[in-house]
Amino acid sequence: MIKLLGLEEMERRHKDGEDPFALAIEKWVRMREFLREKADPARYKQAFLCGSTKIIFCLDYKDHCPLCPLECVCFDSQSLYYQIMRHLQVYSLAGALLPRGPLIELIESYVQNLNGYRKEWLKKSH
Repeated sequence: MIKLLGLEEMERRHKDGEDPFALAIEKWVRMREFLREKADPARYKQAFLCGSTKIIFCLDYKDHCPLCPLECVCFDSQSLYYQIMRHLQVYSLAGALLPRGPLIELIESYVQNLNGYRKEWLKKSH
């Protein structure tokens, strides 16, 4: 059974030196796998709550959002992140009746985007 990645675990692992991008990516990969396991409105609600939880960047760049490498995701209401969150809200209500494929595909695209943001960030920092 897949366990969602929460902020406490991310904080602990970040303190131990893990890359915040790797943690953000893992959060969404786990969420995708968690949703693949079973189509259940309760699971979609759990995923929505997990997706709504801050990530390490939110803590590292608190009050300095324009410097964050994911700032474009948070402040664009049309971003893939917000599309996923809207889908999760709908699936929380009617998830067992809806096909999981479109939501899973959105999450997969978001993971790819996060990997792209990570590569861009690494180029800028070297």
